[in-house]
Amino acid sequence: MSPVIHPAHTAPAAGIGPEQLCAQWYEAHGVAIYNYLRFQLASPDEAEDLTAEAFLRAVRAADRFDPSKASALTWLLTIARHVLIDHVRSAKVRRHVGLDELRDLPTDAPSPEERMLQREAMARVLDAMATMSAEDREILSLRFGGELEIPEIAATLGVRAGTVRTRLWRALERLRERLT
Repeated sequence: MSPVIHPAHTAPAAGIGPEQLCAQWYEAHGVAIYNYLRFQLASPDEAEDLTAEAFLRAVRAADRFDPSKASALTWLLTIARHVLIDHVRSAKVRRHVGLDELRDLPTDAPSPEERMLQREAMARVLDAMATMSAEDREILSLRFGGELEIPEIAATLGVRAGTVRTRLWRALERLRERLT
């Protein structure tokens, strides 16, 4: 019996257009793409705009997706990474996250008090990340915002898995220092 492959992980099939395929990808990976971008941007609106731009680029390039080279999530995060790089180059602004801009970070906390405590903690993390190098922010965003595993981060960045582990460990240490 052959395994069932989710359409979000496959190349464009005959009869399905790039728009339908990207809709499937968005359904499967939209939150991960948004979270990756949100961890690196000051504004939830910017993260939404860049998520839309990433999926627009994915629609335009859907015929170039090759599932033998990378998963759909890895491919989409690579596109999102390039969208972010383009955005940062054109904006050239310092990142700052205010507490009021954290409205979009979801939580399953049952009470308003717990939600407030989580938002305060997330604000501390994002404020600390804003003071870190772009390389540290990127690796932390890929791992915790994009929810990528080490091999997927290595494929996205074009480096070895051991390099990713070392960079991630060091970035986490620097983040811990800033949070204490």
